[in-house]
Amino acid sequence: MKEVQVIVTEDVNVLLPLDTTIMQSYVVKIMDLHGAAGFDVNVVFVGDQKMTELNENYKKRRGTTDVLSFNLSEDADESIEGEVYVSLEQARKQASEYAVPYEEEIVRLVTHGVLHLLDWTHENDEAQLSMENETEKLAHTFLGMRK
Repeated sequence: MKEVQVIVTEDVNVLLPLDTTIMQSYVVKIMDLHGAAGFDVNVVFVGDQKMTELNENYKKRRGTTDVLSFNLSEDADESIEGEVYVSLEQARKQASEYAVPYEEEIVRLVTHGVLHLLDWTHENDEAQLSMENETEKLAHTFLGMRK
């Protein structure tokens, strides 16, 4: 099974400027490129209030954040099941801070979250750099898919 759903929750008060079908194809591409034999992934776009609840309840961190990933797989050798939550409000703020298009920041955050489902981490400087490089490479792939 290779399934990806893109969901926009009701609490989102900013526009998702990306086509959800293209976003689904992109996530499938990431999973395939990284050798995931099977997967069932939800990419969920939320507002800051929902993201704050998730961050505080599940990660035990105060306040909102930009992206959270939850690997729900029961067996590491089996199909990957997981959810990636992206705060569109944070994506918009960060796009402005980094002087990049809003769409591009959303793609980076989705990519980052999906890489976490694939066991990528940023626990140290080397892992951080590796994950950033992979995120950028994949994000540019997505941007190329749209042209």
